[in-house]
Amino acid sequence: MKKWIPLFFGLLASVMASASDPMSKIDDLIRANQFSEAVALTKEVAETGDVEGEFRMALFYWHGVGIGQNYLEALRWVTLAALSGHEKAIAARKLMLPSVDAVNWPKTLAWARERLQTNAEAGNNRYLIALSKSYSSEFGFENAVEAYYWASLAVAVGENALLKQRDGLSKKIAVVDMAKVQERIATWLDKWRKDKS
Repeated sequence: MKKWIPLFFGLLASVMASASDPMSKIDDLIRANQFSEAVALTKEVAETGDVEGEFRMALFYWHGVGIGQNYLEALRWVTLAALSGHEKAIAARKLMLPSVDAVNWPKTLAWARERLQTNAEAGNNRYLIALSKSYSSEFGFENAVEAYYWASLAVAVGENALLKQRDGLSKKIAVVDMAKVQERIATWLDKWRKDKS
């Protein structure tokens, strides 16, 4: 009789762990054909900045399951996830772009940047990396000054993954522009990270 006790508690722990994992809950809702509930939970998770949640939100909009099909919304969410480095989102974004009028591409990027900036200002440094990436040629609207600005902020707060990129970008910026950008960096750090250090 005692042999089953560890097995029972191991199984119970496994069930409880999966029950607390939002992605498992979303998967369970999808399997149960409860798509509206799955969308609601996915949106809740995505709004917290969860990259997988952002990607799944894009897929719900793209396929129009549990929510009205909306390619523009799909592109917004997939762009947000792609900027955070979600590999599937990066690939999906390339496939989704042609389905949205090119006039709206910069708007989706602006939407993503606004969310990223809000989260960065709230203290989440990983969003500084994503913001720098958003100004790269990979996302179609290259701006060396802005990419340098966000990369510099990331490095200044300890995200050293962008050190080489920042240094490379500095060579593309005119001296006059560099002085302005460095002043912006100091102002941003003073405003958003002064009390965080």
